[in-house]
Amino acid sequence: MKISHYYIIIIERISRPLNCFLEVSLKLYGSRPLHSVEQLHCKGSDSGQVTLKGASKFARLLKLPRFFRVSTLEKESKKAEKTTKTTRTRRTKKTVEKNIVEEAPKEATSLEATSLEVTSLEATSLETTSTEALSETETAANVAAASAAHRPQESAAVPESAPEAPEQSESHEPQDDSNVQELEARLQVAQMEIAQEQIDEKISLLVQAQRAFFSTGTTLDPAWRIEQLKNLYTSIREHEEEIVQALRKDLSKSEYESFVSEVGLVLAEISYQIKHLKKWSKEKKIVADMHLFPARFIERPEPFGVTLIMSTWNYPFLLSISPLINALAAGNTAILKTSEYSTATNAVVDMILAKTFNANYVSVVQGGYNENHALLNQHFDFIFFTGSQNVGKIVMSSASRFLTPVCLELGGKSPCIVDSTANIEVAAQRIAWGKFMNAGQTCVAPDYILVDEKVRQQLIDCLKKQIELQYSEKPLENPDYPKIINERHFVHLTTLCPQAQMDFVSNKIAPTVIDLGSIKSSEIENSQLMKGEIFGPLLPVISYQHIADVIAFISSRQSPLALYLFTEDKELQKTIMRTLRFGGGCINDVVCHLASSKVPFGGVGESGMGAYHGKAGFDTFSHRKAILVQSEKSKMAYRFYKTEKNLKLLKMFLK
Repeated sequence: MKISHYYIIIIERISRPLNCFLEVSLKLYGSRPLHSVEQLHCKGSDSGQVTLKGASKFARLLKLPRFFRVSTLEKESKKAEKTTKTTRTRRTKKTVEKNIVEEAPKEATSLEATSLEVTSLEATSLETTSTEALSETETAANVAAASAAHRPQESAAVPESAPEAPEQSESHEPQDDSNVQELEARLQVAQMEIAQEQIDEKISLLVQAQRAFFSTGTTLDPAWRIEQLKNLYTSIREHEEEIVQALRKDLSKSEYESFVSEVGLVLAEISYQIKHLKKWSKEKKIVADMHLFPARFIERPEPFGVTLIMSTWNYPFLLSISPLINALAAGNTAILKTSEYSTATNAVVDMILAKTFNANYVSVVQGGYNENHALLNQHFDFIFFTGSQNVGKIVMSSASRFLTPVCLELGGKSPCIVDSTANIEVAAQRIAWGKFMNAGQTCVAPDYILVDEKVRQQLIDCLKKQIELQYSEKPLENPDYPKIINERHFVHLTTLCPQAQMDFVSNKIAPTVIDLGSIKSSEIENSQLMKGEIFGPLLPVISYQHIADVIAFISSRQSPLALYLFTEDKELQKTIMRTLRFGGGCINDVVCHLASSKVPFGGVGESGMGAYHGKAGFDTFSHRKAILVQSEKSKMAYRFYKTEKNLKLLKMFLK
C-alpha cells in the first residue's frame, strides 16, 4: 500500500488518566511506501515515546485507513527496509558516477537551477541514507571523496524525478490542508464518541443498580412506599424557599404563581397518594364466570420495575415530581431526566431527591442530547414522557425496540369557544388568567379563541382590560410577570407576532391579543399563529357565525390536549362534549381540570396517550395481574370430554 506526501499533524487526544497529547508525524517522499514512524512523542508520559501499537490504536479510533494499523505498518516496514536500501544505493551510485564524469561547472550550475528545492529534513535524511549505502559496496567507498566534492549538486540530483518535484510540492499543499481539516473533523467526532461512551456506561450502571434494588422486593410493601412519600413531602416543605427562588431564576415566576401552579399541586398529590395507597394496593377478589365455577379471580396491581420519567421545562418542578410520586406510589424505582433549560430548578430537584432517596431507588440525570440518547438506549420497564410531539415520536420509537410501554403527555392547539350566551366579563377574566399564566408557556393554555361574531369586540375589549388588571399597564416592567425560557423560543415568538411589545434583555413578551377575523377567511389558514402550538403570550381571536363551522374547524385539526367552552346553553355543552375529541377540558373555566387528583389528566391522539394524577397515575405505573384460583375438587368434565351433553352445557354458560 502506498500514499504520497501524507501528513498527520499534531493530534490531541483527551484522556483523563494520562492527559496525553500525541504528536504524530508520518512523512513520505515521492511514492515510496511508508516504512517507519518517526517523532512519535507523548507529553506527560514517563518514557517520552509512544509505541507503534499505541499509534495504530489511535488511528483506528480516528477511522484512518488500515494502512496505519500496527500489523500493516510492521509488515510494510520490514518489506520496505530491504527495497529502500537497494533502491537508494543504486540511485547513489548512478548519481556519483554522473557527477565525476561531468567536468563543466556550467552543467552543474544548470542541474542545480533545474533541481527540486528539498527541505533540510529531506537533505539530512538523504545524506544519512547515502552514507549507509556507500559503506555496503566497495565502489561507493572509492568515490566517497568525489561525492563530498559535489555535495550541492548531489543533493539536488539524487532524485531522478527532480524536475517534476516542484509540481508535486505545489499540488500537494492544498491536499495537506484538506487532510488536516479532515483529521481535525475526525478528532472532534472521536472526542464526541468518547464522551458519549462515558455517559452510556454511567447510565447503564445506574439502570443496573436500580434493577438490582427492585429485585430485592423492598418496594413491594405498601407501608414502605408510604414512608418514602412522607419523607419526600417533608423534604419539599423544608426546601420550599429554594424551589421558589429556582423557579424565579428560570422563569421569573412570582412566589404566588410558583406555589399555586407547582409546589402546592405537588404537595396535594403526595397527600392524596398517601391517603389512598393502601386501598389501591390491595388484591381485588372477583367471582368467576359460571363456566369456570367454582373458581375465583384475584386481581392485584404490581409495579413495572425500573421506570424512566422525562420531564420538561415550562413547569419544571411540577412536571418532574408529580409523575415521580405516581411511580413511587405504585412501587417502582425511577430515573428522572430533567430538561436542560431549567437548570436552577433541576439543581434543587436533584438536591432534594438525593437527600431523600438512595440513588438505586430514585436518581436524577441532568444534561441534554447525549444523556437523552444514552437513556433511550437502555431497556426500561416503563417510560413516562412530557414534552412536544416531535420528541414524543422519538421516545416512542426508541421504546418500541424493547417493547417498553409508554405514557406520553404532549400538547397541541387547545381551542376556547365563547358563544353569545356567555358572561363575557367572567370569560375574559378566566381566559386571561389561564392563557397568560407563566407567559403562555402552558401545554393546556387556550391557544386560540373562537367567539361568536355578536360578542367578538366586547370580548377583545374585556381581555385587554383584564390584562391590565392582572399584569399591570406595563407587564414588561412587572417583576412578577414570567419571562420566556430562553432566547431561542423568544426569537420564535417574535417572528410569530413582530408587533407585540417585547424586552430583548429580560426575554419578556407582553400579553397580546390578535384579531384574525372570520373563521372562513383565507388568512386563518395562512397565519403562522395557526400552524402550530404557540406556547407563548400571544392569543389569536377568530369569529364565527354558526356553531357548525366551529365544530368542523376543530374536527379538521389534530386532537387537542384541552378544550374550553363558555356558554349557558346546556344543549350546546352536550353537543360540544359529545362531538369533539380532546384530552380534557372545562365548561365556563380554563386549565383547572388538571388541578385535581380525583380525575385523570392526559391527551388523546396527537396530544398524547395514557393519563396520570391520583388513582389514574397509580394505575398508569402499575400492571394489573389477573390470577384464577381453581378448586382441586372441581372435575369440569365438559372441558376434557367432547360430548354432546357437555357442548349443550357450555352453550348454556357462554351466551
